[in-house]
Amino acid sequence: MNKKHAPEFSYLYYEQILSSIKINFDTCLFSQALQVLKNKHDKPVIFLRHDIDLDLEKAMVVANIENRYNIKSCYMIMTKCPFYSLQDESSKSILKDLIQMGNEIGLHFDFTNSAERERNTVISDIEKHISNECEILENVISQKVKSISFHRPLQQFLRGPLEVTDRINAYSSELMKWYLSDSKGVWREGEPIQFLENPQKPLLQLLTHPIWWGNEHQTPNDRLQSFFENKTQNLSQELVKKFDEAMSSHLSIYRSKKTE
Repeated sequence: MNKKHAPEFSYLYYEQILSSIKINFDTCLFSQALQVLKNKHDKPVIFLRHDIDLDLEKAMVVANIENRYNIKSCYMIMTKCPFYSLQDESSKSILKDLIQMGNEIGLHFDFTNSAERERNTVISDIEKHISNECEILENVISQKVKSISFHRPLQQFLRGPLEVTDRINAYSSELMKWYLSDSKGVWREGEPIQFLENPQKPLLQLLTHPIWWGNEHQTPNDRLQSFFENKTQNLSQELVKKFDEAMSSHLSIYRSKKTE
């Protein structure tokens, strides 16, 4: 492996990813998927997606980096995240800036309760819930939500239908044939730039979570710990514990130093 491409979760490395994308791919938004899938392209196509599980401010940092490379991507936003509120003026300002840069705002759908996470749940069971969540987000951004992704998707949701509630499903079979993800702060498919420099298929979906990225490389546990410490400064012990509990239930991994 080329030493300059040693995988890490720093913004400098993310710029290397963007440089490879710029050279070797045409970037497209999920809202363009129906048209993209019908047409042939001179270059492989990439759908660049960011699931915003924890921190909208980090999404803005990533967007500013992408903007320097004139790359547009899709930011999947939660309507009921424990760690940011769409009703806050700061959140509305960030979403407005993301849109003005030409990015797409999609819904990062999370299940409301354990009953929805039952093993026999299918997408049709929660379509009304998805539509309601999209409507909430649409009222904030003043435009239609055209794409969705699932937070911690059930196995049966993977490689599903192309459209759900008339919106592009990021986990559809058509968009998952070649998929690279930094889920849980790890490139499970292997170091990404080796694939980006030598595309083997005509369509790639690349997923990142801005929470894992920063000015310097950190391990996933350390990154979560930094997030926790930053967000709980000056809080009472009781509120710190509640924040920690919300963080544990929201993710399928946990920070390294839990409160007692």
